[in-house]
Amino acid sequence: MVLRWQKQADYFTVSVYQDLVGDWILTQSWGNSLNDDSEFSHTVLPSRLEAEKYVTKLRLSLLKSGFKERSDNCPLRRIYE
Repeated sequence: MVLRWQKQADYFTVSVYQDLVGDWILTQSWGNSLNDDSEFSHTVLPSRLEAEKYVTKLRLSLLKSGFKERSDNCPLRRIYE
């Protein structure tokens, strides 16, 4: 699953997947598309539910900061059910 948000040239991307040992990995990347400035981080989570909670908190924070969700985003629930 990949989710994306944008605010002018700034972007924020979240990717969630389960690795081969069963951990849930949440990768966050952010930056500015005009100046090639970007960073990323990885977070290991114990369950899909924890990944959903993390993404929900992140989403609310980004929306409060003025980011807009991309129209091609899809819920975590639909991907794994």
